[in-house]
Amino acid sequence: MPLTPNFSGSTLSGSPETITFTDTSTGSDVAITQRRIYLLQADGEYLVPSGTTTDFVEWALANSSISLEVLSQDTALSVKVEWLDVTNVVLYDKTIAFGFDAFGQNFFYSLSDGQVPITNPPLALSQDYYQNKLQFLCYLKSAEQAITYASDITKAQQNYDLDQWMQNNQADLF
Repeated sequence: MPLTPNFSGSTLSGSPETITFTDTSTGSDVAITQRRIYLLQADGEYLVPSGTTTDFVEWALANSSISLEVLSQDTALSVKVEWLDVTNVVLYDKTIAFGFDAFGQNFFYSLSDGQVPITNPPLALSQDYYQNKLQFLCYLKSAEQAITYASDITKAQQNYDLDQWMQNNQADLF
């Protein structure tokens, strides 16, 4: 049965800088000897771990998953995985748009957690708190929808950049 290429990608709240990709392909092809993964950002640049000199990362066939520590903020990516033969000929490939938003989700949770302090009056009593919190959530959801409904990493990244701006300016906003 020939290979039906597929893969998934995820981040965890405890390590939002690390993306884990898992090969979920079915079938097989004995001609496949290597696999590569490309992480294309909305600005057209490839995201690779520090020290990598290519636009891609080698992903060993022996490992069904690979973890890459490459994120510093919420990021939209067009991720392509290639399955190649011994002469570097691409036999199969698949591209999927992803929005990795664990930084923003963690921040949003910290806002929710801070609404009910034990001793001090809640931050939520400030006039603009909920308006800003809702705006932040709208950026997260808009990025998610850009990926889910249109595979649009450019619009998703624009929204992630706005949520990052709010995180960077939280002292003035929350």
